[in-house]
Order: sequence, then C-alpha cells, then structure tokens
Amino acid sequence: MAGKNIIIRGAVFALGMTALFFVTACSALKTSPEPDRMWAPPKWEKTTKMPDKVWSSIRSEEINGGEPLTLVGLVDIALQRNPSTREAWEKARAAQMRIKEAEGKWYPQVTASMSSTYNYLHADQLFRDLNQADDSVEGDATFLVLDLGGRAASVKEAKQTMIAANFQFNQTFQDLLLDTETAYYNLYSAKSEVEAAEKNVEDAHMSLAAAEQKLKTGLAIKLDVLQARAKYDDALYFLEGARGAVKAAEADLAKTIGVPADAGLEISDPFGEIPINITVEDIGGLIEEALKKRPDISAMRAGLRAKEAAVVVASSDMWPTLNIGGSLFADDYKYYGSEKDDETNPGWDRGYSGYVSVDWNVFDGFSNYAKVKEAKALERAERERLVQAELAASADVWTKYYNYRTAVQKLGFSRALYDTSTEAYDLALESYDNGLKSILDLLQAQTDLAQARSKLIGSRRDVFVTLAELAHSTGSMNVREEDNAAAVTR
Repeated sequence: MAGKNIIIRGAVFALGMTALFFVTACSALKTSPEPDRMWAPPKWEKTTKMPDKVWSSIRSEEINGGEPLTLVGLVDIALQRNPSTREAWEKARAAQMRIKEAEGKWYPQVTASMSSTYNYLHADQLFRDLNQADDSVEGDATFLVLDLGGRAASVKEAKQTMIAANFQFNQTFQDLLLDTETAYYNLYSAKSEVEAAEKNVEDAHMSLAAAEQKLKTGLAIKLDVLQARAKYDDALYFLEGARGAVKAAEADLAKTIGVPADAGLEISDPFGEIPINITVEDIGGLIEEALKKRPDISAMRAGLRAKEAAVVVASSDMWPTLNIGGSLFADDYKYYGSEKDDETNPGWDRGYSGYVSVDWNVFDGFSNYAKVKEAKALERAERERLVQAELAASADVWTKYYNYRTAVQKLGFSRALYDTSTEAYDLALESYDNGLKSILDLLQAQTDLAQARSKLIGSRRDVFVTLAELAHSTGSMNVREEDNAAAVTR
C-alpha cells in the first residue's frame, strides 16, 4: 500500500510541474530585442486582435439630432457622453467609499476561520495504518477602545478627501462646458472663414475679369492679368485651407462632446445679440467672488484640511492604544486505524477567551516620528500650493476680464474696418475700370478687404470665447436646473 501511495504522489508531482512549466512558458513576456524595432505581442495574446468593446459601445450610441445642433444641444450631449466628467464622478464615488473604510475602525473587527486536517501514518511496529482527522472552527473579535484621536482624524481625512474629489468633479463639469463652448465657436468661426474665403475668391475673380477685359481693349498690359490671376489662385489656396480647418474643428468638437469624429455634426449659428455690454465696477469684488465660487480652489482647501487630519493620524500612531477582544473555538478530532469504523479516542473540544490589552510601539527606529514629520511637511506644502492657486486665480480673473474688454473693443474696430475696406474695394474696382487706378491699387484693396473679413470673424469669436473664459475663471459656469435643460449660465 505504501508503494502505491508513492507512485500516486510521484504522478501528481510530475503533472503539477508540467502544468507549471506550461503556464510559465505561455505567460512569459519580453520587450523588443532591439531599441530600433517595434515590439510585437506574443502569439497567445488574443485581446489585441479581438473587437474593441469600448469603441463598439461608442459607435452604438446615437446622437440626438437631425436638426442642426445649438450650443445648448451640444452641451447636453457632452454632459451625457464625455468621459472626463464620468471619470471624475467615479473618483468621487471611490472617495466616498474611503469614508466607509475609515469608519470601519469604530466597529469591532471580527474574523472567523475553519480548517479540516487529515494525517496518515504507516507504523511498521504496530503493523497497521494510523489516521487522524481534525475539524476546527475559530472566531475572534477585537475592538479598539482608545487611540487618542487617530480614528476620528482618519474619518475626517477621508471626508475632506471626498469633498475635494466632489469639488474636482464640479471643476471638470465647468471645464467641459468651457471646452464645448470654445469648440462650438471655433467651428462656427471656421465655417464663417470658408464663407469669407469664398467671397474673397469672388472678389479676386472680379479683379481678374476686369484686368482681362482691359487687356482685350488694349488699356492694360499682360502683367496686370498675371498679377490678378496670382491673387485669384492665392484666394483659391486659402479657400482650401479654410475648408480643411472646418474638418479639424468638427473633429475637435466631436471629441469634446464624446462622439466619433465622423459623426457628421451640423451646428446652428449663434442666436441673439453679441454680449458686449457686460461691465464690472469693482474688479476686486469679482476676484473675491471667484475665490469663493471656483470649485478647484474649494477642492484645494478641502485637500489642505485632509492634510491637517493626516498629521493627527500620524501623531496618534506614536501613542498607546487600548483594545479589548475575545475568541471562541471548537475542535472535533478522531483517530482510527485501517478501517474507518475502528475509531479510538474521538473528542470534541470547545472554549472561549477574552482579553484587555494596551499596545504601544515604544521604539520603531524613529519610523513613526518620521511619518509625523512627513505629514507636517506635506501639510505645509499643500498650504503653499493653495496660496499659489489663489494668486493664480486672481490673476486669471483679471486677465480674462480684460481679455473680454479688449475683444469687445476690437470687434467694434473690426466692424468699422470691414465697412471701410468694402467701400474702398468697390471704389478701387470702379476706378480701375475707368483707368484712374492701377492693378496694384485694386489688388491691395482686395487684400485689405480679405483681411478685414477675417478680422471681423475672429473678433466675433473672441468676444464669445473670452466671455466664456471669464465665466469659467469666476466659477460661474453652470447648467440650468429649473427646466432640466443643459444651458450655460453666467
């Protein structure tokens, strides 16, 4: 019988070693053998060849539409589909669970274990086999009675961390609103640039036609036609560039709202008057309001309070703790010979115990002392980081407000420039037809008009974007809740 057991154990060992070798060989990963060669995944790696479930889920979601999307509609899609807010939300939920983890120290810690043991012995002197079976169950409970503030500080640290995470979620929310507005106005401006480029092509064609007509009548030279044609070709060149910029702007907007780049987004033009009448009497008051409302500043303040609590947690580890506990156990055992019904000395033991203990890590090589120093240094660093952020926030509000004021002024000047350039081009074309101006005068007027169109479009965009940036810098971007519609408010 002993020889039979040895054979069985040898077979099991060989099978286990074979399985271990197979798993090790299959799971081995190596980097590229040379720095100038791309890495290739091993043949057993299947996930890289399987369909991407994440991308499939993105493709499967339909975009609300059919009609051109307004800014409100784009914001609504972004809030539903952009992954940045969902990522921040999940992190906030994880921070909430860390509160539960910290609060768990206020409850008794209960553990239970169960084991079953079998022992075999071949006793040659007794001419028999001996067997032992032992089944045991054990439960322990420990409760921390006193730790001089460590548990309470851990809960406070977790709560402040959760508050910071939720404020950071709000900041991500506002960042998404700003990004959506900016991408929308960039696309709108890009489309406007295409319209302007098409008008530039029309103007260049008119100049070319005028030069060709005068050449036919002998009132112009071929150089005039060549210069006009060069301007016409240049206008076509910029038209193609403007069309390419539209495609890039469409891709940026699609990425911002969380849809594939080839979704075919169509947007409507902004409606209403351009907001140019916003003034602030007290820029200092606007800064003070921003420091109260900005979620990123509030998140850092909560982070500082979490670091302060971490100092208390580290300090409490240097002092003794008071614990109470107890345990219960039960043990069922039996001995028998070759036949299992030949039982001898079966037994069933049970018992319990309780204790009160004071635990104090008197000396740990200054490890806890270093942890306290580290926690205090991190607290001071977080405080200075908050100071730096508040100073940056005040400068941000100041800069964004005057950027908006500058954009409003430039819009007024660009409108005047466009009106003047339009009139100048019309007069230059008429004067060239009548022989009062040269082709160079006409082409210069044409160039000035093209630049004026571009400046007017850029100025309109700048007013919208700088106003959105001002609202973002003051922490005032939000979504209306009274009608459950996504709309940017300031």
